[in-house]
Amino acid sequence: MATVSLLILPVAIVKYSMSGNYWLASYYLFLCALILIDLRAHLSERRLPINSAILLIAVQIGDLILIRHHGASAAFWLFPITVAGFFYCSLWVATGIGMVAMVLGPMLSYVATQDPWFAFRLFVALGTVVLFVHFMLTTMWAMQANLEHALERDALTGCHNRRAFMRLIRGDVPVSSGALLFVDIDHFKKINDLHGHIIGDKVLVSVVEAMREVLKGQGQIFRIGGEEFALLMPNTPIELAAMIAERMRRHVSRQAMAVETDVDGQGTGQDTGRETAQAKVTVSIGVEKFSSGEDIEAALLRADNHLYRAKQAGRDRVISSMSPLHDSPHRLDTSRFSRERSEDRSADRGSVLR
Repeated sequence: MATVSLLILPVAIVKYSMSGNYWLASYYLFLCALILIDLRAHLSERRLPINSAILLIAVQIGDLILIRHHGASAAFWLFPITVAGFFYCSLWVATGIGMVAMVLGPMLSYVATQDPWFAFRLFVALGTVVLFVHFMLTTMWAMQANLEHALERDALTGCHNRRAFMRLIRGDVPVSSGALLFVDIDHFKKINDLHGHIIGDKVLVSVVEAMREVLKGQGQIFRIGGEEFALLMPNTPIELAAMIAERMRRHVSRQAMAVETDVDGQGTGQDTGRETAQAKVTVSIGVEKFSSGEDIEAALLRADNHLYRAKQAGRDRVISSMSPLHDSPHRLDTSRFSRERSEDRSADRGSVLR
């Protein structure tokens, strides 16, 4: 809009100054100054000092004055100004201002030219432009929102993925105080080796569904590794989070899955000519609290510490900062999170993140 306006206004300033209409020349000069101030702030990536809606209205009024004095030759500038307004103001503000211009522009052009046919065509053309740009931007933003949603969702389980969790770690998304659960599926590599990756995928989906059933919408689930999940529970005390984690562990352990196995014990994941067996799935969970404004990664390191001790204690259990093991002399140093926690965990990480 600034470029369009700065192309029109200097011509108007010179013309009205030469004709002695200093009031209009001063108005357009003032308008140029406002646009230049906003443009400088925009280029410096600072907050715009002039309200965008007020500036768009002022520019539209300037063009309507030109239409009143010069007729059809100035009416065509309504099109670029109206379109530019959609990229300068919010969608509904630009639409409203555009619809007002759609009515006043043809009326003033008729007063100046006495040509009703031209005024009607101008009205239809401006209305088409306003509706088309509004529809185009609405559709484009909806597609962008769907794309962003897809980029932050795990295709297999439907929960949030590691990319979404990294946004939390970077602080892109504000998070209130609460609890963080670090969940790991026990012996997941063995499940893949014995029953195949198709069954492994079904186990992942089943575990996520079980966690959702326990959470009941009170938290967010992030898949941050092959079989590792982080659960964020804002506004939840760690005592309550530990109870929920224990219910979750029990609920998952009751979800025995029917799998197809070859007679020799080597699974293929197919449903024909196989023995049916029950695969018991368990999880180990580390629970930690975090405060608003705290680095989420620091809380994740502490939760990983608790999860490691749960693995060392025999798996299929929940450990938090309130657990007796919290004061164990064998407490894991948090720097271990940046390395492989153990050979077993290292092997589990070998499964592909689907």
